[in-house]
Amino acid sequence: MVHKVERQLIDIEMGLVDCTVGELIQKYLDAKQKSNRPVGRTTLYTLNIVRKTSFAKMLISKVNANDIVSYCLERKKANTSPSPSTLSVDISCIRKVFRVGKSMFGINVDDRPIIDAYPALHDLKLISRSNERERRLEGNEFEILLDALKEKQQHHCCLIPYHDIFLISILTCCRISEVCKLRWRDLDIKQKTIVVRDRKSPNGSIGNHAVLPLLGDALDIILRQPETDKRIFPFNSRSITSGFRRTRKKLNIPDLRYHDLRREGASRLIEMGYSVEETARVTGHRDLNVLWRVYVNIRPQHFLKRKIVASA
Repeated sequence: MVHKVERQLIDIEMGLVDCTVGELIQKYLDAKQKSNRPVGRTTLYTLNIVRKTSFAKMLISKVNANDIVSYCLERKKANTSPSPSTLSVDISCIRKVFRVGKSMFGINVDDRPIIDAYPALHDLKLISRSNERERRLEGNEFEILLDALKEKQQHHCCLIPYHDIFLISILTCCRISEVCKLRWRDLDIKQKTIVVRDRKSPNGSIGNHAVLPLLGDALDIILRQPETDKRIFPFNSRSITSGFRRTRKKLNIPDLRYHDLRREGASRLIEMGYSVEETARVTGHRDLNVLWRVYVNIRPQHFLKRKIVASA
């Protein structure tokens, strides 16, 4: 308690000001927008939810570890009842704003309350890491999805080439948002490469461009698209995933998300004999451990195809 009082006195001497949690969040969002480096969709969605809670009305200088725990308990009682992994994202976003509040805005805040709250949050199982998925296309799912999506895109009312985008997603291991950003001017037909702009990265996606090799039939699929826009696939990513989800449900294929196609593509590259470093060049991963742990799921049948030579 003495240390906290001393710190507050020092902050007052430094001219630091106070505000509510909600006001700090708004200052942060405005500053990011003005810097032309706006926060991502998930962070924006999360911080806007935080702003609607009673926690957002608290003065920053009064926030302690118990208030962080109380915030999570309040969220758990809500109609949506978020999972521990979702609350973990909440806390991470709040901590990010608290961590930069003093240096960016001269506000009397730091992330100490959140750090102090972690033991209780974990003990009460209010936060946790999300379960790592291992879902891949099984059996004849690839073939029946391909046929159904081809039939879907041939309908006279359909403008989205679901069949081609499905294949491109697997061949490039790109997120659907990245597929929809691919531009004609970034395509190098001679080198069989294309620039993927603003790839998702822990350090921020803006300006994180990468040259992607177009493997398999990827280049042919791109070249058969009509050049009607600066983008090769000028469609809303949510419309694509929504259409895919309806097709999947119609085919009674359970527990398959569009993002699982990224894992499918990465796993296929490894099974084809590409090294993890080569695969990372396609997926965009800088941390090879993340690539192995989250995005690669090699089937047991893969090992049965290889001859094992035992030495005498």
